[in-house]
Amino acid sequence: MLQKTLLLLALSVLSLPVDAQINSASLTGLVTDSSGAVIPHARVTARSQTTNLERSAETDAAGYYYFATLPVGTYQLTVEGAGFQGAQKTVNLETAQKGRADFSLSVSQLQTAVTVDAVAPQLSPQDSSVGSVVDNTYVSKFPLLLRSWDDLMNLVAGVQGSRYTEQSGATSAGRTGGFNVHGVRSLQNNFILDGVDNNSISENVQELTTQVVRPSVDTVQEFKVMTNPYSAEYGRSPGAAINVTTKGGTNQYHGLLYEYLRNRVLDANDFFSNRSGLAKPQNVQNQYGGNFGGPIRKNRLFAFFDYEGTRIRRGVSRITTVPLPNDGSATSAMGPRQA
Repeated sequence: MLQKTLLLLALSVLSLPVDAQINSASLTGLVTDSSGAVIPHARVTARSQTTNLERSAETDAAGYYYFATLPVGTYQLTVEGAGFQGAQKTVNLETAQKGRADFSLSVSQLQTAVTVDAVAPQLSPQDSSVGSVVDNTYVSKFPLLLRSWDDLMNLVAGVQGSRYTEQSGATSAGRTGGFNVHGVRSLQNNFILDGVDNNSISENVQELTTQVVRPSVDTVQEFKVMTNPYSAEYGRSPGAAINVTTKGGTNQYHGLLYEYLRNRVLDANDFFSNRSGLAKPQNVQNQYGGNFGGPIRKNRLFAFFDYEGTRIRRGVSRITTVPLPNDGSATSAMGPRQA
């Protein structure tokens, strides 16, 4: 029994590559010679710069190669063809990207190679969807009021965060992760976490969040917001598709520890509470944790572990306006209530 328990625990922690078309990336391209003629049966190799994962493909009769699924990250592409100089190129693949990298090989019998060290940011002629990728630079360094990664979705064109006030008591008013894209209702968005459906589907969103699992900010590698029109495999709803990719183990050990504290000392009171003479309610948010990743077997097996604890002590002032007898005056009866 103990051995089975340890085995299940190990499988839950290990980070293994899983083919999920909507969460990984794909890559294609055309291989030609200097005259523009296609080169069939050329060997194309893609090697990850973080895990040394290596995939190979051959060009078909029309000169095209295709990698259906590649984990997101930076790859070194190498092309070799009989009677041609080899060529190399570095490409960066993002979440749900359908990338393309073409090659033009020179005729030669010498064992030489042409290396392209720097390439311009890739366009995606294979995909007509409109959207933006928010990478780890923003996720890890951008200031976040409540350490919620989905606050960064406001960086994407066409996205408007749902505005609400805590003075009201409605369930929908306090929902986190809600936003409108091009006027579509917030409940019509589709959240995907590492290729798995992550949508809160209960009536009236009683969990007060749009997502079932809300990963820690420090666990998110990058995410892509596809506003429209994305391909059919996303399905579900007419709103935006939000595709989140979490971090994983690499050939290098990496980790961090953190402690986040917020209290009401630097918080401002809201306008209505100030007008009513109410003091700022208690607001203490404490988040702590860390993560660690690295190789178990170099180039073969990797692991990544994350933990975050959250403690929130918060009071809310409620102001209620009630009608008075119609005596020609317009006054309000207001009173504080701590929740």
